[in-house]
Amino acid sequence: MDHQVFNKYLKEYTLNALASAGESVAAAADYLEKQSEPGLFAKDRVEKKAALLRVRKIFEASRGRSLYVALKSLGFDNLAKDQL
Repeated sequence: MDHQVFNKYLKEYTLNALASAGESVAAAADYLEKQSEPGLFAKDRVEKKAALLRVRKIFEASRGRSLYVALKSLGFDNLAKDQL
């Protein structure tokens, strides 16, 4: 797996979830659950699937916590700092 591509999709899924849900972690988790996994012939399928599963897991586990905690768990320290 190419970790640079994985990180790109991780950030993309996170930003899309936050854009659609505002700053609500629970709403972002619901949004991510509705996202379909990449198809069989999708470009970078392995990285996209792994990134989506990781983002789903973090947001689901952080439902009762602040957005700061979810972003820090994903390794987005700069985005988390903006949430303070």
